[in-house]
This record gives sequence, structure tokens and C-alpha cells, in this order.
Amino acid sequence: MLNADHRRFKEDGQMSGKKILAVIFAGLTLIKLVFLLSRPENWLGMTQTFMGHPTAVLITYLILLVITGYFIFTSIDLIDIAVVMLFTASLVGLSLIPYAASLQKMAQEIATVGIGQAWLSWIIWAAIAVAVLYRVFAKER
Repeated sequence: MLNADHRRFKEDGQMSGKKILAVIFAGLTLIKLVFLLSRPENWLGMTQTFMGHPTAVLITYLILLVITGYFIFTSIDLIDIAVVMLFTASLVGLSLIPYAASLQKMAQEIATVGIGQAWLSWIIWAAIAVAVLYRVFAKER
């Protein structure tokens, strides 16, 4: 259900942290889509530049994960978070279907190199999944 409070700013005229993050998400998403549609070769070049610095990319994602995780887990019910994560995973899956052949090659490479390199994200996914199951099936006390 939509939030009944349609005010964009707090009483003091400032945007909330969540709204700032939402605006950053929307802006970056639209910029990415415009680049992908108008200049895909530039987008590929920029992506290759970023991926040339895996440690910096990892640190950036970890910082984003901590910041967004704080806002999400302190203000949204865990069950609602799980539903949004399912929606997002479905949307990502839908957008990757056209690249099935490439993804199969990547899956083989991941299996060859080892999935243990993604241990941190696996722990986070598993912790959220266990917490959701606990929340859903735990007896009321």
C-alpha cells in the first residue's frame, strides 16, 4: 500500500536518508539505461575500467551494502524485505534471460574457479534466508 505521507521533505526542508538513497538509485538506473541504449560501447568501456580495480569495487559495494542495509533493516519488516528481494532477483533473472548462453559459460567458469570466492555474499544471503524462515515459522512467545 502506498504511504499516505506524500511530503518529499522533512519538517526542516531536508530529504530523509532513505529518500536520498532512493533518488541516487533512480538517477543511476536512468543514467545507466540511457548509456546502454545510446552508447553501449561507452558503457562497456566504463564497466571494464571499474572492473580493472576489483578491490575498489568490492569496497564500494561493501560500503553501499552497510549504508543501505542500515536503512532497510532498521525501518522495514524482514518479511517485506524478503518479498522485495524476491522481486529484485526475479527482475534481474528476467533481464539476464537473453544472455543464457553467456551465463552458462560464466557458470562453468565460476564452478572451475570455485564458488568460495563469493563467501561473503553467500553468508549474507544465507543469514537473511535463515532469519526469514525463523521469523515465519518460530512460535510466538
